[in-house]
Amino acid sequence: MDLTKEQMEKVAVVIQERIKKQTKQSMIEYDKTLSTVVDKLEACGWTLPTELGIYAVNVIGNTDEITNIDKFLLWYFTENEYEHFNNMLNSILEAPIEDGLKKVVDECRFAFENKKFAICADSLVSVIEGILSTFWDDKTNIRMMKICQAKVDELADEKEHITKKYIWVSYNKFIRKLYEKNDFTADEPSFINRHWLLHGRSAYEIEEIDCLRLFNAVSSLCVIVRSESK
Repeated sequence: MDLTKEQMEKVAVVIQERIKKQTKQSMIEYDKTLSTVVDKLEACGWTLPTELGIYAVNVIGNTDEITNIDKFLLWYFTENEYEHFNNMLNSILEAPIEDGLKKVVDECRFAFENKKFAICADSLVSVIEGILSTFWDDKTNIRMMKICQAKVDELADEKEHITKKYIWVSYNKFIRKLYEKNDFTADEPSFINRHWLLHGRSAYEIEEIDCLRLFNAVSSLCVIVRSESK
């Protein structure tokens, strides 16, 4: 069937409108999926892993197939001779962060590979603080929760960079857990706490998965640093 130029233009308009509508609906659904994923990860102390593919994100966000987030992410980062872990580390070392922080991360890799998990965790917390401080103009600011909350507020209505928005949402939740104020005379939290750790009060037995959480948290920040440096 031959169409006139006018008919072809009308068909093109209809197709474009359908594409826009479908794209908008897809973004709405992806927004909801990431929100669910972040909530599930937060319960276990993880930031949104940028190494995860869309399929894994959809499985976590839209099904109950993965019942143990910790077990799944431990498998994910360690399977096939730590392939995804090494990819994550290489990505951090290629990110536009301070060379001094890269040196610390590289030494943390050595500590991690030699199962010196306590040394690794202590150092990674300082790396997280170092990278977070670059997102604030006042370099004397040491309030990490304030930085994260400001970014979450700034991106609250973001419709285009949805993944970036939810990295900050998940990071805000993670930092509030890591920096939770605690009375040193009370029981130590069941999750790594920055104050207990760096003030030498912690009796928490740091394991491989705790370091993976922290490496992943560094990786999440590096993704944002990389995107903002373009």
